[in-house]
Amino acid sequence: MMEFLREVRKHFRIFLAFMRSCLAAQMEYRANFFTGIAMEGGYLLVKLMYILVVYRAGVSINGLSPDEILLFVGTFVAMTGVYAGLIMMNLFSLRDIIRNGALDLYITKPVSLQFMITLRRSDLGLLAVDIGAGAIMIGVGLVRLGDSVDHWRLFGFAGYMISSSLVAYALFVIPVLLSFWFLGANLAGAIDPFWDFNNMPMGIYNRAIQAIGTYLIPIFVITNFPAMYLLDRMDPLMAFWGIVSPVLLLWLTRIVFKKAVRRYESASS
Repeated sequence: MMEFLREVRKHFRIFLAFMRSCLAAQMEYRANFFTGIAMEGGYLLVKLMYILVVYRAGVSINGLSPDEILLFVGTFVAMTGVYAGLIMMNLFSLRDIIRNGALDLYITKPVSLQFMITLRRSDLGLLAVDIGAGAIMIGVGLVRLGDSVDHWRLFGFAGYMISSSLVAYALFVIPVLLSFWFLGANLAGAIDPFWDFNNMPMGIYNRAIQAIGTYLIPIFVITNFPAMYLLDRMDPLMAFWGIVSPVLLLWLTRIVFKKAVRRYESASS
């Protein structure tokens, strides 16, 4: 157990070093850095237009009021920061490091290879903007609802946000690992649009799609479960699945990764 904790601490320190290095690299080209933040701001304005339409129309979705929908959208925006800021960049670069042989160098490092190639790059600008904007939306939604949320509910919400982040990592990493078999396919670009399935509550879909997106390919777990917990709309099965699904998906990711690496042929071979 102590050895495991030491490994976790070591990889966490390395992760922070990765983030500092990425931030330093981005600040070398500050115009690009701030342009990226401005573009993300434009994306957020589009999301706000959705919310304004919902409020103006006064519509409800599967019994959710506009203020409750705002909580879902705020959760989606915050999780988009995690996806775009910490995960997406690594997915898009995976095919290149396999093709150009850069993976040879990572294999020699005394840390987890999966950790190195799936979490080494980040965009702190996108991460900060989206998480900040999402937190504001969630806060505004709670204030407008007038609900008194105790510390335990906020603690549970934070727990499901962590769980959702792990699900997002596994669910989007697994398909991209097929690059070890299909190097010519742009798998990251193919799966990226599926992220937008989360931009509204899953109640807009029929029951069959909801079941598939919750239990078979749990894309809806990512942004729906934290908001549903905060609104006390989760049944016991969903609450249990929100805890178990990241464990199962991370286990599956590890299995697929090990099989994928065995397919790798060194650039020098």
